[in-house]
Amino acid sequence: MDKERLQYFKEKLLKMREELIDKLQKKYAEAIDIGKGDGLDSADEAYRIYNRNLMLGRVETDALKLRLVEEALKRIENGTYGVCISCEEEIEEKRLEYVPFARYCTECKSELEKKGLIRM
Repeated sequence: MDKERLQYFKEKLLKMREELIDKLQKKYAEAIDIGKGDGLDSADEAYRIYNRNLMLGRVETDALKLRLVEEALKRIENGTYGVCISCEEEIEEKRLEYVPFARYCTECKSELEKKGLIRM
């Protein structure tokens, strides 16, 4: 991958990281607010707990995505960005455009998903 494309993906990943951090802070604060409630009956309390757990699940997903973005930025720095960590073949730019933090080429990702070894 040439330096210009690498810089393009680095900027895209940095923007994604910034957005994810902002989103995580907001979702976490919202989950904490949902956790507050005095004098609720048992149905309201159950609904509040359900909503808080749902929100925390979204926080977990975004936190995983943030970790993958951070790893992709490290791969840019060490010169391995755009290379599948499984087969060591280049990841298609079309895939990187859609998922700039991709660790696997399409083929390897499909195989690992079939085996239930990866989630994202």
